[in-house]
Order: sequence, then C-alpha cells, then structure tokens
Amino acid sequence: MPKMQIKVLLVNPNSMLVEKSRKLRTFLTPILPLGVASIAAVLEKEGIEVKVIDQFANKISSHEFLDKVKSYNPDIIGISCITPVMGNVRFLINEIRKFSKAVLLLGNIHPTIFTEELLREGLADIVVRGEGEISMLETVLALREKGDLSTIKGISFRNNGIVTHNPDRPLIDDLDTLPYPAWNLFELDYYKYTPQALINNEIGMPILGSRGCPYRCVFCAQDKVYKKVRYRKNEEIVKELEYMYNKFNARYFGFLDACFPFSIDSGIEFCQLLTKSGLHKKIRWCTETRVDLVNEDLLVEMKKAGVHLMMFGLESGNQQVLDRANKGTTLEQARKAIKITKKLKIYTLGLFILGLPGETRETCEETIKFAKELDCDVTKFNLAIPYPGSRFFENIYKDKSVIPAPEKFNPWCDWADGDSSLIYCPEGMNDIELIGLQRKAMFEFYVRPKVIINYLRFRKTNLKGLFYGAYVLLSKYFSYLWKDFFRKLFSLGNHN
Repeated sequence: MPKMQIKVLLVNPNSMLVEKSRKLRTFLTPILPLGVASIAAVLEKEGIEVKVIDQFANKISSHEFLDKVKSYNPDIIGISCITPVMGNVRFLINEIRKFSKAVLLLGNIHPTIFTEELLREGLADIVVRGEGEISMLETVLALREKGDLSTIKGISFRNNGIVTHNPDRPLIDDLDTLPYPAWNLFELDYYKYTPQALINNEIGMPILGSRGCPYRCVFCAQDKVYKKVRYRKNEEIVKELEYMYNKFNARYFGFLDACFPFSIDSGIEFCQLLTKSGLHKKIRWCTETRVDLVNEDLLVEMKKAGVHLMMFGLESGNQQVLDRANKGTTLEQARKAIKITKKLKIYTLGLFILGLPGETRETCEETIKFAKELDCDVTKFNLAIPYPGSRFFENIYKDKSVIPAPEKFNPWCDWADGDSSLIYCPEGMNDIELIGLQRKAMFEFYVRPKVIINYLRFRKTNLKGLFYGAYVLLSKYFSYLWKDFFRKLFSLGNHN
C-alpha cells in the first residue's frame, strides 16, 4: 500500500518587537536558520513534503503569515522557539487554532525548558525537547501512520489533558551522518546583507562544525540542549562547503559553532585541507572563537585559507567580571589575540556585555575603554540578559512562573520599543544608567574620525545602512544625555 501523504510546515517566527519596531527590522538582519534547515533535510530525505516559512527574513506580518498557513494547509506545524519570540508564537498559535486542525509542535531551547507549562497552557500538542532531528522525524512518521507517540524518545505531549514526558533522546554521536541542511527550501535572496559580518549583497550561508561547548560561561545556555560536545571531521566540513559553493553559488560562509576551530591543531588541519581543495580562492568565511584558542600559527593558516572575519567573545574589560562569569580568559590574552589578527589584516568583531553580575558603572567604563583600545573593526555592546537555560537565569528566576514577558529577553529592548525597564540590572545600578552606558559605548566607539573614514573608505557596509545607523545612534545617545541631565538635576534637588 502507498504511504499516506502528510504535509509539514516548519516556521522560524518573528518576535513582537521586530514586528512593531522599524528600527529592529532595519538593524537585525536575518541569518539562515540552521536548525530548521537541518530538520527539514531529515524529513525530506524520508520523502515527507516540507515547506519552510522564515517570518523574520521574509519580513511578513503575522497576518500575512497566517494567510500563508491557510493556503498551504499543513497537517503538522513545527515552530522553532527561542525566548524572545514567544509572545508572537502565542498569538500565532491562538489564531491558527481557529482555522486549522494541524498538530502543533514546538522545539528549540524555550520549549525544552518550559515543556510542562507550554503543554498545560495548550500552546503545543507536542514538544520536541533538545536536539530535534531524529525526534521530529519519528514524531512525524508516527503521526502519519497514526502510531504510538509514547515510544518516541525526546518528546513530551498532551493527550486528553494529560501531559506525558517520554525519556530523553541520546544525542547524535556522529554529526556527519546527518544530511546537509535543506537550503533549497529557503528564499536565499533575503539573506544577502549581514553588516555584523561585513558582508554586503552576498548570501552568507551558515555551517556547523560541532555542537555543544566545553566551556561553562554563566550567561550561556548551550549546554542545556547539547550536554556534550561533538565534533565533525574536517574533511566532511570541507565537503559541505564545496557542496554549498557548487549548489548555491555561495561565496561567504559563517561557522555557527560556539567556538571554531575546536583547537589549534584541528584548526590548522582544517585550513590546510581547505587550501588543498582550492576552495579558499573562491570563498570567504567567518567564525567565532575564544582568545585563548588562537595563536599566530593558526591565524596565519586561517588567513591563507580565506578567513574573512574573526569574532571574539571578549565580554568585559574588567578581569574580576570575567572571572565571575566563568569566562576563563584574561585581558592580556584578548590583547594578544586581537593584535595578531589585526596584524594579519583579518577583520575583527569584538563582542562585549555590559551589566554582568557584580558590574558597576566603573567596570562598564573599563569595558568601553578596553573596546576602544582593542579597536576591532566591528564592536557590539549587548546588555547582560539572563537567558533561560543559563546559570545566570537559574540564579535569578528560581520560580519559573514569575519570569518577565518574552520580549524583555532582548539586549536591545530599549532601542526597540522605548521601554527603559530592563529584565536585569546589577545591584547598585539602575536601568537608565545601564542603558545610557550602552549608548555611550556605541557612541564613543563608532563616532571617531578614523572609524568613520574606514567605513566610508572600505565600504564595510552599505551607505544607506551606515547613515541610518548613525542617525539612530546619535538620536539615542543625545536622548540619554538629556534624560541623564534631568535625573542628576532632580537627584541634586532632592539631596539639597
């Protein structure tokens, strides 16, 4: 007998903030969702009909999205959920329930942590916990054949009001057994502008060389989904790069690993394999790593192999703050790594966090000063956010029933909606002060003659984005100065 046909829709949703805010729609540029594409590939390999909607990348409203759902009429809808999108996901699901009988599955880190709550609320029929490919495939096959969900590891589900949690699924040991992500299902033209990676009018395609992270920074939630680290073979990574170049004419790639290369030796091996293949003459790539995982020998090989940009998680300019965050690196290691990278003329992106536990105004000022000293080509100053799954979150929200609205889990919340109420502020600091320091950091770093000249001279981003960004940055910074002036004035008056 022929197998029963079933249609699956996979969704990468917007957050409410992105939908409401022109600024965020402008500044937050889309990156191809690797997890969704990997699950789609596993389903396609089994002959299942799959459609993907990336609501954020396509920049469609929720009402336009709902029209697309009606048109496709799927049997199963799988939604990838990080915490900031949950407000919009709740709206979408409530609307979908009105016209569709599709089975609703939620996956990714937020449903993995809040499984019980989401199922009891009725937002999901099934939650795929943790690593999703095999659990999702087995669930779809069981629904197609009207089989027994109770035998599928890694899922929780609701049946007649009763919530059942099946045992956890073991992680995939050999990541190279997975098919390549199903990029054929995406409208790739939507992903041609990634200013953070200094990519303009070229598709930047993601690739993964590992899953998990051996480090345990307090602000990171990696180990909530990936309890152990698994590494792909360098030969297989190079093959996938070749495949994407040949299949999609992709010339820019970004590694989404917590850290890539995994070590100095494996990094040198990867670069030599890439160079030997000849692909290094046709592509450019970027990656994020730690300052204690590079040396000059490795960076020289990376330069030969076509690395375009190195992203470094620098976090803070104060050693005590780094130590409290369990970062495991030093300021001197950061200075050395950035100095060598810049000497080799590799673009650098420095990632900083303001407002980590134990921070003061003085330590934040040290971070701003340190960022200017290192002088990376691109620098980001995020506010510290206790993301669900991190030890940072667990230390603050022991009662999960009292966590703030999902949109608050956003390091640029104030820039999005004008709400100056932050989800977290270190003891002894206030929201206005911390937001002001973020604005000050951006202003002092970017509004420097040599930075402006470099951006104009080398066209590191398009001029429209550059001038719009400058306008928003200046208006936000002077708005902060105005508010801070009155805050100090009233404070002085009260003191007198």
